[in-house]
Amino acid sequence: MARGDPAEQAVLRLESRRFVSRCEGQIALIQRADSLRELSRLATIPLPYRLAEDYPARDAQRHVTQAAEERAREIIHDQIDRCLRAEPERRDILKSKLAEDWANLTGVLGHLRAWAQGKLASAQQLR
Repeated sequence: MARGDPAEQAVLRLESRRFVSRCEGQIALIQRADSLRELSRLATIPLPYRLAEDYPARDAQRHVTQAAEERAREIIHDQIDRCLRAEPERRDILKSKLAEDWANLTGVLGHLRAWAQGKLASAQQLR
């Protein structure tokens, strides 16, 4: 089928709407996620090749990534808060668990590992 074919265009629009609704469902799952491993899994939603030039589909994919990043930052803030409120003897154990948990940040959320370590270091200095 040619690119200007109305049937082809209708199929692409249908595919785009289906992908956008899938992304919206993914965002709902991200908002309920409670672990960084699950967030990393949910944040990765591949864009079909046929929709590579479709702006609504790319925008929906970007919203999924943003929602996952915001939720990951919330979880990391909570983890750091719990670590700092813990008893001094227990903090070292919690720090090692945090490092282990942050290792699950992969893919589009991989850059948050360094951010989380920096947040922990600055929070410890303020204490």
